[in-house]
Amino acid sequence: MFDIAWSTIKNRKGGFIAAFIALFCGSAVVTACGVLFVSGLESGVSPERYAAATVMVGGKQSKDVRENFDPHYAERVTLPAGLTGTVAKVPGVKTVVADRSVEMSIADTKGRTVALDNPLYGHGWSSAPLAPFRLAEGREPRSAQEAVLDGELARRSGLGLGDTARIATGTTPASYKVVGIASPPPSGLDRQSAAFFTDQRAAELSQRPDRLTTIGVIGEPGTSAGDLAGRIDEALSGAKDGTEVAVYTGTQIGDVEFLDMGQSRGFLIGLSASFGGTALAVVIFVVSSTLGLAIHQRRRELAMLRAIAATPRQIHSLIGSEILLVATVGAVLGAAPGFLVAGELRDAFAKIGVLPPDFELSLKPYPAIASVILCVLGARLAGFIAAYRTARIKPVEALSESQVEPPALGRVRMNIGRGLILLGLCAAIVTPMTIPGQLAIAGAAGSLLILMVGMALLGPKLVQLATAVMSPVLRWSRVSGYLAAANTNANSRRLSSAVVPLALGAAMALMQLSTLSTVEATAKQQAATGVVSDYVLTSDATGLSPQLTASVREVPEVGTATPVVRSQVLINHIEVDKPAAAPFAAQGVDALDLGRTLDLDVQEGSLNELRGDTVALSWMAAGTAGLGVGDSTEINLGDGTLKKFTVVAIYGNGLGFGDVTLPHDVLSRHTTNQLDTALLVTAKNPGARAQVQSALDKLAKETPTLQVQSPSDFAAVQQGQFAKQSWTNLIANALLLLYVLIAVVNTLVMATTARSREFAMLRLIGTSKRQTRRMMFMESWVVVVTAIVVGAIIAIPPTIGSSLAMTGQPVPALTTLHWVGIAAFTAVLGWLSISIPTRSALRTRPIEAVYTGE
Repeated sequence: MFDIAWSTIKNRKGGFIAAFIALFCGSAVVTACGVLFVSGLESGVSPERYAAATVMVGGKQSKDVRENFDPHYAERVTLPAGLTGTVAKVPGVKTVVADRSVEMSIADTKGRTVALDNPLYGHGWSSAPLAPFRLAEGREPRSAQEAVLDGELARRSGLGLGDTARIATGTTPASYKVVGIASPPPSGLDRQSAAFFTDQRAAELSQRPDRLTTIGVIGEPGTSAGDLAGRIDEALSGAKDGTEVAVYTGTQIGDVEFLDMGQSRGFLIGLSASFGGTALAVVIFVVSSTLGLAIHQRRRELAMLRAIAATPRQIHSLIGSEILLVATVGAVLGAAPGFLVAGELRDAFAKIGVLPPDFELSLKPYPAIASVILCVLGARLAGFIAAYRTARIKPVEALSESQVEPPALGRVRMNIGRGLILLGLCAAIVTPMTIPGQLAIAGAAGSLLILMVGMALLGPKLVQLATAVMSPVLRWSRVSGYLAAANTNANSRRLSSAVVPLALGAAMALMQLSTLSTVEATAKQQAATGVVSDYVLTSDATGLSPQLTASVREVPEVGTATPVVRSQVLINHIEVDKPAAAPFAAQGVDALDLGRTLDLDVQEGSLNELRGDTVALSWMAAGTAGLGVGDSTEINLGDGTLKKFTVVAIYGNGLGFGDVTLPHDVLSRHTTNQLDTALLVTAKNPGARAQVQSALDKLAKETPTLQVQSPSDFAAVQQGQFAKQSWTNLIANALLLLYVLIAVVNTLVMATTARSREFAMLRLIGTSKRQTRRMMFMESWVVVVTAIVVGAIIAIPPTIGSSLAMTGQPVPALTTLHWVGIAAFTAVLGWLSISIPTRSALRTRPIEAVYTGE
């Protein structure tokens, strides 16, 4: 059977080339998703400041969620300082180092804040051997007013031995005498800068002397890192003081040194899992459409095989062998470019700031193997479905249908198509109206593919309807228009195979632009109207010191000063009978006179009650967790601390300010730096604004990194936080849309090229080249108009549903320009994909085309 299949492939290259292209590109997309997923599980970065450590002990930076992905904490999970004594008693331990890391900023000799490429962290000098750092000049610090700088930091700051360095924690500066310059560790210092102080001064700067960033361990010579890690873990199992502790060795040490790596892996796991499932579904859908058209074009050949006694099983075996050969070659060859596609995605995500630039992909073969298996199985199933009718009907009926398409669709196909459309409408519209929160967004987004499959099953009927509507226009041209109308009506199944991928591309583009525009417009509006203070104080470096709030409140004529701290928390809830921990952006605010500085659009409850163990939620977060005013919920704060909170308010401006609002002190205590993001300031009355402005400007000149902004400037910064998420979705879906566009061109060219004999017969009976081209031009408009209309119809319910789920409003923020642009692009793409192959086919002499095979 494989010999026959190979012979068929060699003699009918057109259809199989189209299937090969669809599988090749599909395999690349699926492989890229798999590479990102595996990278999220396994990738890491080499340690720098902890490179010489045998074992590192740190807080566990992720939450264990049964039967679900483990989300990462946004803040550093610190350790009790008392654990160092327990670790020191473990056999095989030579040295134990208590490390504290404090993010800082530094000024040059002229007092200007130095713009560094990487964060600057301050540490106690006793942690230097973990790298190791060694003194290139000078000595170690011995008093609270002395510091050692790494060589590159000293160079960038223009500081040398004996100079006075002005180093700030937040907006609180202090002067230190530079007593030493440290050479970088052998592993280099590419992701950070380092300043060293006495251990006591480092503890004071950390604001939590009782907590450590990490514990470094240098083992006795000859001690195995793995064995030592096991003994340390066992020793700490009963002495963790409620803190979840993790022990790191080898390249894993990079995870505890650089928190962004763990967060990046969590981001990739979530993104690739959700996007990979959608990509696989789209790939199978496109491959099914391509194979269906290829088999449809061979119906005469297959009918002849049935007429000479070929059994249904033999027909399926023949088609299965052909597909197996083409799919295997296409999927295997497409897997290799998938690694390149994954690299391009990684670079794109790095440019928008959701991945670190040095994040390395895991290039193991598992994603390629999985992609090949999934693509081959999907193609085999698609081929079986496409050949089912031809293989099962009687030989006489097969011969009849090979000449003229069956007049009607099967009852089962019609009922399944209608059922899927009804299901898609329910998922798009009913779900957001009945199930609020993130499930509503997922339902609205997933409805697009359901509606597309339903429309694909009813595609021939849609083409016939479009032909009937457009026939009066087509028949204005007596010859070409008559032929175009007759062809589209008689070959509706063939044309529907061309319409479906084109409609899918238009619908995906509309859906993506709608979601992006709606999120951006709503976040912009909420941020712009929500900040009602007169001024906003921010920092261009690490953040604002908590002490700044008291200083500003003492300024004459200042009526209210509201500190704002930002983080991310996990709300624990039950999702479809399974435990889940949903991450949400959080802010901590002081409820005192909050209405004079911030308007969150409270819909239920009151923010005046926001104190102690209470929380206010956006309606999105409340809907996701199924909570209302008065309900209690467990929340993991930024550093993983689990606390129980009572909901006191539900508000509407979640996109502009975050979905969770907590008391300022509660959230701030569980952030890594315990610094504020902003300080919202309002004058006592409008007449005092000029005096307040002058006082704040003077304070900014005296305070490192402090900036005075208008509410509109601060709102623009707020919008940037949400733009990252929107761009992330856009980049991921752009890859999928590119694949669909390739499939559109592939299918249209394949469908047009296969009609070369038809064109030749028309020319032999007197039709000119010009009339044939005009016929195809008119047919192309039937295809394009049908695709645009169908794409718009199936895109409208999901866009409405997504808007309802995200904003509570049914009208998405999609401008007329977007609709016109997508329609124009779809029209040009469809017309070029049909007109160019038509012109190519017409170059062959008619008599040669009639008697020449594919």
